[in-house]
Amino acid sequence: MKKILHIALLLGLLFAFSCIEDPEIEPLEEYTEDYIFDPNDPKGTLASQFLNNIYTHLPNGFNRIGGDMLDAATDDALPSRENPTIDILRTGRLNSIVSNPDGAWNDNYLGIRKANIFLSKIDVVPVPEGMSRNWKADARFLRAMFYFELLKRYGGIPLVGDTVFNVSDKIDLKRNTFEECVNYIVSECDAIKDMARPDPVPATEYGRISKGIVLTLKAKVLNYAASPLYNGGNIALNSASKEVAALQGYLEYDASRWVKAAQAAKDVIDLGVYALESNNNLFIQRRNKEVIFSYLRPVTRDVPLQNGPIGFNSSTTKGQGLTSPTQELVDAFPLLNGKPISDPSYDPGNPYANRDPRLQRAVLYNGLNWLGRPVQTFEGGLDKPNRIGIVQTKTGYYTRKFMANFNNSSEYSLQHLNFNIFRYADVLLMYAEALNEANSGPTPEVYTVLQDIRKRAGIQQNPHNYGIPTSMSQAEAREFIRQERRLEFFLEEQRYWDARRWKIAEEVFNRDLSGMRITQDGAGFTYERFTAGSIKFDNPRMYMYPIPNTEILRNRNLVQNAGW
Repeated sequence: MKKILHIALLLGLLFAFSCIEDPEIEPLEEYTEDYIFDPNDPKGTLASQFLNNIYTHLPNGFNRIGGDMLDAATDDALPSRENPTIDILRTGRLNSIVSNPDGAWNDNYLGIRKANIFLSKIDVVPVPEGMSRNWKADARFLRAMFYFELLKRYGGIPLVGDTVFNVSDKIDLKRNTFEECVNYIVSECDAIKDMARPDPVPATEYGRISKGIVLTLKAKVLNYAASPLYNGGNIALNSASKEVAALQGYLEYDASRWVKAAQAAKDVIDLGVYALESNNNLFIQRRNKEVIFSYLRPVTRDVPLQNGPIGFNSSTTKGQGLTSPTQELVDAFPLLNGKPISDPSYDPGNPYANRDPRLQRAVLYNGLNWLGRPVQTFEGGLDKPNRIGIVQTKTGYYTRKFMANFNNSSEYSLQHLNFNIFRYADVLLMYAEALNEANSGPTPEVYTVLQDIRKRAGIQQNPHNYGIPTSMSQAEAREFIRQERRLEFFLEEQRYWDARRWKIAEEVFNRDLSGMRITQDGAGFTYERFTAGSIKFDNPRMYMYPIPNTEILRNRNLVQNAGW
């Protein structure tokens, strides 16, 4: 904590301004808060750039863990390389001393400090009142978002309020309870929802904070707070005092938390602004009706080059194949009629035929057309040559998620590919989940959400109503909703956190993981399931990250999480 809150302004911010002011006119080392927040700058040019810089601390998604997707630390994917950084998370080797590849403590507290500096200084800049109000809402939202990123990793963390600490300050703040942190984030969302821009925001301000974004954060936080890990399943209750356990969740279950979560999601729905987008536009169109909030990136071809098949030769086609989807993920996709693959109509000799269309939009499998030819992940194929020292798929699959339609292309062209932080399908499924839990079973609205999600996916409506049973118990609906979340949000950093908040990680993240060994047999292929790797979850302590040991040593008032 002390290290983060004492970082000097110059070290954290000045790089963002070099394109605005000539360093020869004003040397970099002479930039100060008074220079940035200038009472003679009616356009707020540098203040706006300062605010833009705070946005850079948001989750940025793709291949961010040492080159791997976070989902490679779940049961949905394996890293294709040997001994990558993400194995610290995947194999349970994380501890409070080893650097956490997903450690968000430093970066999020730096973002919080920047937001507090902005809020403490912006009133001196003579920008129009409406602009100032929007900018303040931006900064307060970003601060709340950073607290949420910390909360889901560490539980309760120190809340610094509006304080901007100086280098000479001794900082010995205690951790706030989990409940206090949830209440703070929710209260901030309530306070700024009408200060933020109305939806939809104009194209010139796309990516800035709107009311819908604020309400979605509130819904997300309340959804997490109502979930089993925090709401009755506190892992610290049996190993710590109640005061310490309160840092990691509520001390007892309360069904009303699900009611609040359902209402918060409904508030987003009732805006009437967002809708499910066609699958063709969802990830390749920079702005569409389903995206609520995303980390904006320049046009790029990095995702297909990092994760696409390896058997192409040019600099604009040869993928690195870093992410190998598991057979467990592939098996989770139902048939085209919505039925699971346990249904007699499934043909294991032709396993990818008549499947949920989301499968081929998420995974590149053997025989699927790509860059003008069929993918060859059979043994010895172009995309699985089995040569020593080469990185290739470990499972017989490559990822296709997020990529444009390159089926018949000659190269990976540049595309608009932002990382979606919030999208409307998530709001709908959170709403369905909360209603099912609050009402001890699915309401009509739950069935409607599931129908809408599966209809958009392209699953057949008849004769099986998209494969949705006409009547489900609470437990059956719970599993159905969770399955849909898994399929919808593959590679979107949801499964990693969902399995934790549902408190099922000890089961689904402690197992062998499978691939498909495909052998060419004349004009056809044979398919053999095999163990491609494994995942380990150190239960129960891995449900939350350890507070970094460097922070514990600096601030003796910080209490470590249970088990670390």
